[in-house]
Parts: sequence; C-alpha cells; structure tokens
Amino acid sequence: MNRYEMAGCPVCAAEGRPVYEQRDLFCGIEGEFGQRYCGRCEMYFLSPRVREEEIGRYYPATYAPYVRRVDPGWMRRLAGLAGLTGRRRRIVEKYVRGGRILDVGCGAGEFLEQFADDHWERYATDMSGEASAAVSCEFHQGAIDQTPPPFPKMNAITLWHVFEHLYRPEAGLRNAANLLADDGVLFLAIPDLRCWERVVFGKYWNGWDPPRHVATYSLKGLSELLARAGMEIVDVVADACTSDLLALNIDFVLRGAGIQANVRRWAA
Repeated sequence: MNRYEMAGCPVCAAEGRPVYEQRDLFCGIEGEFGQRYCGRCEMYFLSPRVREEEIGRYYPATYAPYVRRVDPGWMRRLAGLAGLTGRRRRIVEKYVRGGRILDVGCGAGEFLEQFADDHWERYATDMSGEASAAVSCEFHQGAIDQTPPPFPKMNAITLWHVFEHLYRPEAGLRNAANLLADDGVLFLAIPDLRCWERVVFGKYWNGWDPPRHVATYSLKGLSELLARAGMEIVDVVADACTSDLLALNIDFVLRGAGIQANVRRWAA
C-alpha cells in the first residue's frame, strides 16, 4: 500500500501551491513531504503527506514529547527565575481558577503535574499507550479528532502543540467543544507563522516538523475552524521562545546539509 497521500487545505480544501519539499529532520525517519500554501486561509499544509494509518511509525518511543526531561538542578532554578516554570498553569488560571482539566496529547505528563492540588481534577489523553504510565490520573488512549474520551464535562481542555498533528481538525474541535462545560475554556498552543524564526530559517524552521505537523495554522484559518465548532477566540498569548528551540532550528539547517550535529543538546 502507498504510504503517502495527497491532501487539500484542512480549512477550505484548496489544492494550494507548492512551497517546500521537506524531510523528517527531527527523528530522521525516511520520506519526502510537500509543504503547500493556501492563500485563502493564509496557512500551510502537507501534501503529499503520510497516511494517517501509517503515521504512528513517525512517533518512536524516543520522540521528545514522550521522554521525561531530566535537567540539571541549576537549569530548573534558572527556568524558575525566568518565570518559565509554571507558565502554562498561569495561562490556564488566568481564565479558569479550578475544576476539571483535560490535557490532550499529554506525552510524558509533565504539564499535569503542575495541577496536583485540591483545585483541580486531572484527566489525560494521548495516542501513545506509553503515556498512560507517565500520568497519575484518569487516562484515555486515542485521538480527540476520532472518538472523544469518555470523560465528564471539563472546565479546561488544553492542546499544547497537538492541534497541528490532527488529521481531522474540525472534528477535533467539535469533540472538544462537546466536552467543555458551559463556561469552559479551550487552550490551543500552535506554531506561530508570524514569528521571526520562520522567516530566518525558512524550510528548516522547527515549527514545520514534517510529517507529524500536517498543517500550520494562521489566525484566520484557525478562527474559521473554531467558528464552525461553535467557539471563538477570546485571547492570544505569546509563548516563550527558548534557547532549546532556537538551537533545534540550527540543528535542522546542519542536518539538511548532511551534517549530523546536535547543537540543541550542548546549547540547551
């Protein structure tokens, strides 16, 4: 069976225009993928891309979000002084003070550890069954754009850099909307097409991450999908750019030239 397929814009189904031919520079798994641009929605998407039934092989056990980071103590202290530790919890609690929280694509479970107190009841989902061993809360294995998890209504649902992985983004948003309480809030973190790194690093920007990121959304495209799911954007908050991500861009430039460097590891 052919491992690849052609696809249209996930918002308007347009064919788009070819921009880049890309490889998997993050995990180093073979394949060639086409980055296309949709002028109507001002966003990018992969075509050709890996078929959904084949994409699992591009998420090995060594895939970074599944690996719990063991940083030196001084790095954690510096992160705390810089205000990075707990930043995502502060973002959530700016809008929701407590209740049930669902982390979609929980990975190694580090985010939910920040909510281990009496204010929150925690839930988690992930495509990988290995994630269930990393979280100490109720867990459902699966994709939110396929079958919604069998959980009660949530006060907060988070997708930290998960949305760009979904093959059926509109279905994922509808399922999330149906899981939200009447006053619930959905938190989406996505690569920002307006950032300077995309301009500087071009096809080697880490925000592309082919073939796992099947689409890279603009505010226009995302707003349209949210509206179809009965939701609207209430705020846009910039996330912190770390030296880790900056070094990863440099790694991709070098790997694209055939140099197997790991600037990210020694510069972190």
